Amino acid sequence: MPIDSTAPWTHAYLRAQRALSAWIEADGRAARRLAFAARSAVMALAARERAQLARWVAWLLRSRALVARGLEQRLLRLDTRLARAVANAAAHLPALPAAPTARGARPTLVSHLG
Repeated sequence: MPIDSTAPWTHAYLRAQRALSAWIEADGRAARRLAFAARSAVMALAARERAQLARWVAWLLRSRALVARGLEQRLLRLDTRLARAVANAAAHLPALPAAPTARGARPTLVSHLG
């Protein structure tokens, strides 16, 4: 299938995102095995795609789910330029709203189901 030049994502970007996702999810030996594929896929990206990927990773870090797994340090070892781009993108993301306290918590779907 030909690539639509107006499409926001190229095959190279999607391949890099998949490879980086697999590397992020993996631990230990599996992560070391997947590092080469992730590094190669990221290196194949154009500058614009690399910036898009950096914003995507910055949002992952912002979610705080991956900070505990040391993703920032792992990124530095994988690709220093990408790690710097992620840090720059993270600095420009909007602030997340503060989590509500238990006393003033607003009802959520989960609280209604439980």
